[in-house]
Amino acid sequence: MPTPVHPQPFVIQPPADLVQQQPALRHASQALARHYAAGHFVNEDALKAIGQQLWQALALDAALAPAFDQARQQAGAHILPVLIDSPAAAIQQLPWETLYHPLHGFLGKTNGFTLARRVLAQPPAPLAPEPGPLRVLLFTTLPDDIDAEKSRLDVEEEQAQLLEALTGWILQGLVVLEMPDDGRFSTLQDYLQNFQPQLLFFSGHGKFVQPPYRDATPYATLLFESATGGSEVIHEDQMANLLLGSSVQCVVLSACESGMTASDALTNGLTWRLSQLGLPHVIGMRESVLDRAGTLFARHFCDAVARRERIDVALQQGRQAITTPLKDSPYLLKESTKASAKDSSGLAEQSLGQWCLPMLITQEPSLLLIDWHFTPQPAATQLINQTLQTITLPPRFLGRRMELRQLQSRLRQGQLRQLLITGPGGQGKTALAGKLAQTLQARGYQVFAWSARPGHTWGDFLFELEFPLTQENAERYNRMAPSDASEAKRASVLLRLLLQQYGDRLVLFFDNLETIQDPTTHTLTDGSGASSTNHRLVAWITAAQTLTQQGLILLLTSRWQLPGWPDADHLPLTHASYGDFLQMARPQLPLSFFQDLNRLRRLHRTLHGNGRGLTFFAAAIQSMPSQAETAFLATLAHAEIETQTDMALAQIVQHLAPAAVTLLHRLPAYQTPVPLEGIVKLALDLPAPDALLEQLLAVSLIEPSYAYDLQTLEYQLSPLVGAWLRQQGIPAPSQALLQTAARYQRYLFEQERRTLTQAIIVHGALRLAGETDAADRFALDWILGPLSRQGLYETLLTEWLPIICQSANAQIRGEALNQTGKQHLHLGNF
Repeated sequence: MPTPVHPQPFVIQPPADLVQQQPALRHASQALARHYAAGHFVNEDALKAIGQQLWQALALDAALAPAFDQARQQAGAHILPVLIDSPAAAIQQLPWETLYHPLHGFLGKTNGFTLARRVLAQPPAPLAPEPGPLRVLLFTTLPDDIDAEKSRLDVEEEQAQLLEALTGWILQGLVVLEMPDDGRFSTLQDYLQNFQPQLLFFSGHGKFVQPPYRDATPYATLLFESATGGSEVIHEDQMANLLLGSSVQCVVLSACESGMTASDALTNGLTWRLSQLGLPHVIGMRESVLDRAGTLFARHFCDAVARRERIDVALQQGRQAITTPLKDSPYLLKESTKASAKDSSGLAEQSLGQWCLPMLITQEPSLLLIDWHFTPQPAATQLINQTLQTITLPPRFLGRRMELRQLQSRLRQGQLRQLLITGPGGQGKTALAGKLAQTLQARGYQVFAWSARPGHTWGDFLFELEFPLTQENAERYNRMAPSDASEAKRASVLLRLLLQQYGDRLVLFFDNLETIQDPTTHTLTDGSGASSTNHRLVAWITAAQTLTQQGLILLLTSRWQLPGWPDADHLPLTHASYGDFLQMARPQLPLSFFQDLNRLRRLHRTLHGNGRGLTFFAAAIQSMPSQAETAFLATLAHAEIETQTDMALAQIVQHLAPAAVTLLHRLPAYQTPVPLEGIVKLALDLPAPDALLEQLLAVSLIEPSYAYDLQTLEYQLSPLVGAWLRQQGIPAPSQALLQTAARYQRYLFEQERRTLTQAIIVHGALRLAGETDAADRFALDWILGPLSRQGLYETLLTEWLPIICQSANAQIRGEALNQTGKQHLHLGNF
């Protein structure tokens, strides 16, 4: 329930000539501003001194004190709102947030009061708020060219604090939160138009500019990110025009100096400008605010708003939260560089003058942001993966703001042409590399991706590379890289042709390389000969590296660094931060976790921020009593990261229905994602196969993705789960099941997905099922023909003709040689 507030505010209307009558107020105010500008910490005594001066100046009106006492008495146990009401710029320049009452103390942070400002004599009639949920946008800007030591904002901590405050409300369907990782002005414009937030947090750097020449108009600026990652200065006019007519009911400008005004006009300064445009509530910072203070203020303010508090009440609670902003802060030394180490511990208990900086200008403090009388719809929890060719990506990229920004900036500036991302499993290597690939794809790059997982053959990937070649380039490829050429030669020629064809915008993305690395030497060469995937991949990586200065970008992921890989192009991914972990946990863990933040932080420490471990942990505890969950978490705390995942999987499978376990054991029959009907084909003898699939989905053992060509969901056993099943000694699917899977893949090709890629999948499925003649006949009819028409003769000779000519069926071998015009070749060559 919201805090009860007295309906009638106590309005203070200072005399318009108060500053002229009391010039000491202006001097004290300017001295205080200079302290903040110089980075000096302001103690409570200094704030009390100027706050007392302000009250004494008001008390010259003999009627003020008795009227205030009467209003306080009438409010009773309710909060008494206090409004400083004046259109005079000189009056509003004073630090009214420090107003100090002889009995009640600071009215701007004391329980029982709120303190806000009003500048419009006749504010526009407020519109009726729309029904919820409350849409909140946290928009952060962090240009690359700001001072990393002195000016970098801790946006990750701010996001974590806001997530902690709002996740419970989000899960209940009361709040929707967006936190884009792109700080461009155009991105803010898109979110205002499409997301239409009612509450906007802007976190960045701002500056109040007083031009040096006479009669020049002062103005405020904000630093956004440019298209190249540097700073883009946005004038207050542009920001004001952007918010004009938007859905925003309250904007919180957590930017340095965002609340400052000129001495002669209230329209100067962004906070004042937005208020005069008619925004119901505008909160700005009167002076430069500590990063830590701004973060804590945002968290507690937003939490109060979600509890349906009025804006002025939420503001008061936010101020109280930053009375001692460095208390319990791990960032104490970073934020107190002007103090000696000896004095830094004492700073934690000091006010530092931060609480009085948030300033609210409101038309009507009782005006709510939304109509809270609505039926909440809890957020959907089903997560649909994305796909990038053979690589599965999470439904939405979460966190890793710092790494993503640095890498994207280096890519934009041409400083990064090859990148190897390494780290433990479940830390988001594939997600981060995939996000970079998708960003490059949006910029016009052609992306070719391959994952070193079972079912993803290197030959299939080469077809993906060769098939898009134009007829002219295919002929060049055949001429310049004949079948007897080395793998390095073929790789170099093909990549050069693709670069030329795609305008020097080409990305190669190789994922999950640890599966084909030697665990001791970490090399990709296993000594099994030139035909091995490992040896061929080395040749392609080497060829790609020689072309990075011509436009090719190479992205690799593995648990281990490749020998000889340059450190400058290597990103060892550390454990996910608590903020990132929170974002991953929000759609997976029950609400009870977010009502006990110590429990959530303990889970983060135990799982080392591992996203994959979190997914399986969340599934494992679904039906667990709290006592068993505590014991399970304690056991996990003493296990290695990989062992944690195995333990969670064992716990999940142990609680599955027998029929669901049976279906799980059959799913390795498919090497690629298939629609629901394909899964059902494997489970016709089981009760309600679609319900069994839902059980496996609910505990994250199966990965869903969307097939845009079929306009339906597809499903595949998680590769990690498949590997775990093999480790448990679960027998491979029977030949009958493999034949069923192969028949379905063929049906899919013949009826719905008539593509070369699907044809290759069918061929592999038939051979896996032991139907060699059928596989080779299928390849003869549906693969060699298209490749021949495409002009990819070297692919025919080096990849497919050898496979088919190994067939025991002499008729098929003869037809293959005739179709490719190689009748003179001796079959012994293959």
